[in-house]
Amino acid sequence: MPRATRQNGTERTETMPLVSSRRGKFRMLEECELEAVVHEKLGEYKQFVCEMEGEEPTDGAICSAALEMLFAADGAFLRAQEGKRKNSRNGAAANHSSAATATSAK
Repeated sequence: MPRATRQNGTERTETMPLVSSRRGKFRMLEECELEAVVHEKLGEYKQFVCEMEGEEPTDGAICSAALEMLFAADGAFLRAQEGKRKNSRNGAAANHSSAATATSAK
């Protein structure tokens, strides 16, 4: 699917894939199952990226990129993650404050 981008105030359509065949470190995901139609699209997407970049990406590169996009697009997940970060910061601040009070009481 083409991506629209703005450049110098004008909109242009890109035909580059969202996923690159060149990605970082990977870990194995054991026993991962995909719906048949998704598996078929995965193969088609690999061919598309290969045609555009000259190198076929791994299944993992595509799945990693797709999951990154899912995580970034899921507002409920982002709010939950932010809540966890706030709670851990508040807990760390409370622990730091308690330690400082205990030190100054000595």
